[in-house]
Amino acid sequence: MSNAEGEPLVSIVIPTYNRAHMIGAAIDSVERQSYKNWELHIVDDKSTDQTREVILERQARDPRILYHINARTKGVSGARNSGIDHVRGKYLAFLDSDDIWFD
Repeated sequence: MSNAEGEPLVSIVIPTYNRAHMIGAAIDSVERQSYKNWELHIVDDKSTDQTREVILERQARDPRILYHINARTKGVSGARNSGIDHVRGKYLAFLDSDDIWFD
C-alpha cells in the first residue's frame, strides 16, 4: 500500500505490557520521524496499569495509531506476532515500548 506520493506504507509494531509511564515516549519518537506514511500497531499484552488509557488518548489524536489487546497473555514474542497479524504495509519495523527512535 502506498500514499498519494507513491511512498510505501511502513507498518510498525510495538508490543507492550504495563508501560503507561513510558509508552508515550516511544509513540512520540515514531511521530517525529520525517517519513510520514506509516501505521503504528501497539499490541497490549493485557496490561494491568493505565497503558490502555494512555494509548487510547494518543490514538484519538492520530488515526495512524492502532491499538490491539491480546485475549490472553502471550509474552513479548507473542505480542509481536499478534501485531504482525494486523499489518498492511510493504515494510515492517519493530520498536519496543521502552525504546525510542532518534529523529
